Amino acid sequence: MCTAETTMHLLLETEADDQYENPSWKTVQPLSLSGMWSVLLPIAILISQSMLTIYRSLNDMRTVSFIVIVDVVIALLFCSIIGHEKSPVRSKQRKTCKILIWFLATLLNVGFAYRVTMMMPLVVSWVLWALVGVTTVGTFHLYFLRPDPTIVCNLHH
Repeated sequence: MCTAETTMHLLLETEADDQYENPSWKTVQPLSLSGMWSVLLPIAILISQSMLTIYRSLNDMRTVSFIVIVDVVIALLFCSIIGHEKSPVRSKQRKTCKILIWFLATLLNVGFAYRVTMMMPLVVSWVLWALVGVTTVGTFHLYFLRPDPTIVCNLHH
């Protein structure tokens, strides 16, 4: 079990360790045929729903541009997650992917909140924007300002 003291001790102990740069438990396995469906099916559903929405909204360029932007952001988010999983533990590429993941997820959160709050009463919009703010600040704190105890604990167990 990892306590805060154990985590900090292990974190300080592993700062200079190079042998844990790419632990074997973190290697990415190639997808099997059944695993490929779990990736391709959601992408196919997203593309078909996006095409249907664009077709129904051809006269509303704001909706069409929103759908296109959301699809591009989701594709970039998936690419960033894959890059994060494949990169070595303390590499610059991993940090860059981490920043991109947070930024793109926040962008989706803000974009969807903007679209929803346009249809909501003012008080409900304030509550929704407050939730977006709390989520953005909370994920930033957990993702960047706090050490990851799972990596540190898994490296030594």
